[in-house]
Amino acid sequence: MHHRLLASRWPLLWGVILAWGWTAAPRAWSADPVRVEYNTDKAVALVKRTGRPLLAIGGTTNCPYCVRMARQLETNEALAPLAAKYVILKIDTSTPLWQEWTRRYEVEGDGVPQVIILRGDGQQIYGKAGAPVELDRFLEKYLADAGTVLTDRELADLEKLVKEAQKNLKKRDYPKAIELAQECLREECHAEAVGEARKVLDQVAERAKIGLKDAQKKLATRDKALDGAVALLELKETFAGHSEAAGPIADAVTSGQQDSTRATLFEQAEVVREARAKEQARQFPAAIESWQSLVEKFPDSPGAELARRRIADLAKKVPGGSRAKSPEPAQPE
Repeated sequence: MHHRLLASRWPLLWGVILAWGWTAAPRAWSADPVRVEYNTDKAVALVKRTGRPLLAIGGTTNCPYCVRMARQLETNEALAPLAAKYVILKIDTSTPLWQEWTRRYEVEGDGVPQVIILRGDGQQIYGKAGAPVELDRFLEKYLADAGTVLTDRELADLEKLVKEAQKNLKKRDYPKAIELAQECLREECHAEAVGEARKVLDQVAERAKIGLKDAQKKLATRDKALDGAVALLELKETFAGHSEAAGPIADAVTSGQQDSTRATLFEQAEVVREARAKEQARQFPAAIESWQSLVEKFPDSPGAELARRRIADLAKKVPGGSRAKSPEPAQPE
């Protein structure tokens, strides 16, 4: 059978779903309960959230094979660990809803039950008429095609983690947002939380791109070139954990450092960042030393002008600092 990815992924289908000899009470023997739904919207919402595959069974009330398959999925203790990894949806084939399903999905053969399996992202991976003979092997086989399926506990931990990533993104703590979002990634997992983590990383990459553009714009001006160099170095550190975002920034920094007309600008920018870090840590004497080193090494530079202002301000915060003097500008020979 040719598998197909639906253009609309998870369509909202309509119709009345009839119960045929099957109750959906969770059992105690499985770590996670067997999930049985009769409502399409609820089943689809659960699949989107959990990333579990959807096992849809089309049957009738007078079909013994349908009833037996349904009963096995819910009451067979040996099957429970496998069945719990699916979201099971039961649909009466006499309803318009099932006719809609058969127009959207491929089913080989006639008769009932008709069984359809959709991956967590909506891609069909199975569709045939007839109850599988060895239900345990059947469930296990298509779980392998469904990607990574998380337990309830794993999913809850993941959802909590992605919320923390989103909070840090909102606070603009990009390194933490990157770290947490990357912890949420799972290979071939279709759980909604994994998708949300990818969105966080995409938004981080977009903000890095905006920051890079702004820094390069400043770097190209005379008055704000130093600010641009400082911004590039800060961006490099901030987004280092995000490979997509970090690459263009690292390239821009390397290019600037290797440019003979800008190399000293980036050297100044390194000292500026060092001095500011010491100020933030309230290490004022050490900050003054860093600013002074900038004046001594690049006396006629934009960085030196900034350093003299900062030294004058910081001297007021150091005991006896009111008597301190800023380094004098270098005199031309």
